[in-house]
Amino acid sequence: MVHFRFTEDTLRSVLPWLMLMVIPASIGWSAAPTFQQLMDPALFPKPQRGMVVESARITGNRMEVTTTGATFRMEMNRGELTCTQRLGHRRSVVRLHLSRPLQKGHLTHHGPGFARATFEAPKVTCRVNGDSLFMLHAHEPITVTVERLLLPAWESSFHNNHLIVDEWGGFGLYCSEEALADQYDPYADTVARYDLPADSVLWVTVFPPKPYDWKKSFKDNVIWHWSNQLGYPTDDDLRSWKDHGKTVLLQSEVMLWKDWNLDFVPRLGADEFARVRTTLHDLGMRFIVYTSPYYFLKGTALEGQAMNSFENFKGWPPGNATGENMEHFMEAITRVLKQYQPDGLYFDGQYIDSPAALYALARQTRALLGENGILEWHSTAALGYGLCYLPQADAYVDFVLRGEGQQSQYGNFDYMRFFVSGYNLHNSIGVLCNNGPPELSSELAASVLRANARLHTLASAIPNEKIMEVLREDYRARLNPQLRAVVDREANQRQALVTAQAQRRKAELAALKADPAWGKPTRQIGFDALPEGKQVVSPQNPSPFRVLDGELLVRGHAHTYAFLSLPVSGKAHGLVLRLRQGTDGGMSWGPGVLLRFTNGAALRLGTRSDGKLQADVMGSQLYGGSYEPVDWVWLRARWLERWGVIERSSDGTHFEKVWTFEHGGTFSGEMKELLLGKVPYNGEAQDFTEIGGEGECEIGQVLIYE
Repeated sequence: MVHFRFTEDTLRSVLPWLMLMVIPASIGWSAAPTFQQLMDPALFPKPQRGMVVESARITGNRMEVTTTGATFRMEMNRGELTCTQRLGHRRSVVRLHLSRPLQKGHLTHHGPGFARATFEAPKVTCRVNGDSLFMLHAHEPITVTVERLLLPAWESSFHNNHLIVDEWGGFGLYCSEEALADQYDPYADTVARYDLPADSVLWVTVFPPKPYDWKKSFKDNVIWHWSNQLGYPTDDDLRSWKDHGKTVLLQSEVMLWKDWNLDFVPRLGADEFARVRTTLHDLGMRFIVYTSPYYFLKGTALEGQAMNSFENFKGWPPGNATGENMEHFMEAITRVLKQYQPDGLYFDGQYIDSPAALYALARQTRALLGENGILEWHSTAALGYGLCYLPQADAYVDFVLRGEGQQSQYGNFDYMRFFVSGYNLHNSIGVLCNNGPPELSSELAASVLRANARLHTLASAIPNEKIMEVLREDYRARLNPQLRAVVDREANQRQALVTAQAQRRKAELAALKADPAWGKPTRQIGFDALPEGKQVVSPQNPSPFRVLDGELLVRGHAHTYAFLSLPVSGKAHGLVLRLRQGTDGGMSWGPGVLLRFTNGAALRLGTRSDGKLQADVMGSQLYGGSYEPVDWVWLRARWLERWGVIERSSDGTHFEKVWTFEHGGTFSGEMKELLLGKVPYNGEAQDFTEIGGEGECEIGQVLIYE
């Protein structure tokens, strides 16, 4: 936390069968989908959601393919591909330079769904889909350098996959070789270089791939129902929602389905499911139901960790991030649509480790649902645990729900505008997840609309007059054609500032490459004695703390919490700590320090028992680097107005960068508390389902700098 027009009764009876007829028969994912498989002309040959190839030709030394959203022009004798945005503002956004000219090109396929060409020297295949996705399959080694033709107002990365965008659109880069170093620098003229080995694939995307549906965004409000008690609302409840929206989302995963991690069978039986369907359809409403490709564990090594009850609830099971379960999942949702006939589907989490699997999931699900079936996916973590995503996958979705548990990001307008909204990027309807504290306010509603995002109406909030007043007066009253003019006017005003902002951000990043300019720490925490503060300790870890030789020793089970909470105040621009993993078996529950701000933003630094470092920045998880668990390691974070870096050292003097992050100004406020010890990734007093064996870690010193 989905119509052919006959009569409505006829539609409901035949729609599931009609939807099944449009699924490409050749698709069968016995393993996770790959970049290479998606080059196959048999896969997704037809256009979807109005995104088409308008023309394709090879003339002399030029190949040119025009789609709904872009033009891709390859000057073969120069090995140069220029990608031009067509929607909203026509402009070239990115240029690729191949290390060798292309020779003897042949257009092998040309239709409204895609165009495909092969080249004999170097041996390369190109495919362009109607959604403005350009695929380059290198059958022999080749180097591709990427020239940026716009300045980024915002950018985000996952491995060597990148988004570079401004207010009007942008481009993305996605590579099949996850570990390939690409020398990425969003503010350099050459933003990346891919030394592609044989049989590797590079994607270049241009967005937006389709126009934004303003009318739908004004009219199609969703009523969102979740409960850990009952997944099937009463008829009276359903009728009471009629004036608040056109679509009902039945989430209640555990209470809606039996064995929700393994199959989707109505927990209260098919008749009860049919009652809800009939009532909603009689009211003229449509409804979508919970399913999850991420949490669908059937046929995977995780199947034994499925849970089916809130009794003795210890947390959600692990998920599938790569798409290896896709064949089983597609079979299950096909049965749901055929047997229970909802109007669409809600996906709780997708394949966050694989752009190829994410794209295949979007395309195949859209084929299953047909053009008018409803698809929403809950995508707080889109690719990886940061803010990178694939607009060409999101474009096949009706609603993209983001922001759960990320309230500290709501004050970062870039997060709201570019990650939640997706306006001029994927151009589906971006929705802010507001199912947790704080309650919806007039200020938050205004920020949502300013970013051109939308809100669902929580079913539980409908009796809450304060929330409903905000929705009525500050949100829905502004959902009219005048909003479009306001959104575009302000976007144009921000676009005029992109050059100056990019220069400031480039200067910030340059400053962060230098040594820190701070003086003495404003807060220094040593361990001659146990610091005075609140002890936050799992029942699994009796007496976890002791002090020895000026160090804090923490003993506990691997995946449990045991930390000290110390009040801190003032502002900060740096955090340094020294720690040793030792025998502690924790990873996201490993030893570390978390600094929390009064606005809810948080930064956590720590180590993992797998020899990796981990940082959690405002809910986004970073892990990588390496260290020896028996050795001491220094971790340092420092930040300026919008950007920061995280560094490591083996001696406390010589540091090397591990990550760059963007906090968007949320770390500029007052500090609230410092947590140290076995601090979970989210800073909460929460154990993992499996507690693991006992071990011991050490923290030597913590420093805070202003």
